[in-house]
Amino acid sequence: MFRLTFAAAAISIISACDQTPAIEGDPNLPLDDPRQEALVISECAIYFAAVQKLESDGRSAAGNPTRNCPDAARGRSADINPRVSVPPVSPGYPETLYLRMIARGIPQDLADEISKSQAFWNLVAQRDSAVGSF
Repeated sequence: MFRLTFAAAAISIISACDQTPAIEGDPNLPLDDPRQEALVISECAIYFAAVQKLESDGRSAAGNPTRNCPDAARGRSADINPRVSVPPVSPGYPETLYLRMIARGIPQDLADEISKSQAFWNLVAQRDSAVGSF
């Protein structure tokens, strides 16, 4: 009986903890590079827009997508509506960003839509430009 009680308590504690992965900058840029902050703000703007869309649809995220996001990202607009003609999510940064959205609790159907959005591909281009000019 003690083991069952202990296991139940452990599961409750673990599930109560926020398991959302931290926002990290790009490993190809120095940590103090201002482009790091710009990338984080752009990524977080997508998360804030996703949470707002979920709430307007009467849904919620499976985690806390905006955890550790800077306040500057809250007021930044991000067009997460899917576009008609977009490239597929490819290996590399686009795939990493897509998987990070899901890991942060954005439902897969919304992550699929976001991966076809202007905000998603603008962030990919912003990251490629930042890393390419380093």
